Amino acid sequence: MYETLFGSKTRVKLLALMLTNTGRAFYVREITRTIDEQINSVRRELLNLKSIGLLRSTEKKGKIYYEANPKFEFYTELKRIFEKTGHTPTGEDKTTFGIRKSGDIEYAALMGSFVGDAASQVDLFIVGEVDKRKLKSVLGHLEKELGRETNFCVMTVNEYNDRRMLFDRFLTELMSSPKKILIDNLKEEETKDEE
Repeated sequence: MYETLFGSKTRVKLLALMLTNTGRAFYVREITRTIDEQINSVRRELLNLKSIGLLRSTEKKGKIYYEANPKFEFYTELKRIFEKTGHTPTGEDKTTFGIRKSGDIEYAALMGSFVGDAASQVDLFIVGEVDKRKLKSVLGHLEKELGRETNFCVMTVNEYNDRRMLFDRFLTELMSSPKKILIDNLKEEETKDEE
């Protein structure tokens, strides 16, 4: 229905991303990765939405960042549509989308009680830069599902890489335990390291 109403799947995902992340700007490759669409179609839609005034752009350190323009005539109405329906830009479940929105996340996995592994000390493992206030609402949702406090672990990418290089026992056990991977951009990073 949305594709018919708004013209294309890429445009719908792009609108959902921009309208559910008020005040946050994204650069082109980040958008492409987040909504899982081809870069050429993302660029085309960005230009279309910018030309009608729904998006605005700024340049920082050689990258062009795009964000929703709250002064656009129908901004409030469009934002309400996407928030009301719970439509996420990636078609992900709300937990994954919530985690992705909580910062610059490279990796996230549900473990422990979420996958029936009673031996695991960790229910949620995240690698990246996290805004704890934003993560708190995701944790609240997960805690309702579990019926108890969620045991979670957050590492920066540098900490993860350092521990991985040292074959850190905690990290090795964590990564080899049963899990449901929600976000995994680390594979790309590891491939770059090996080249």
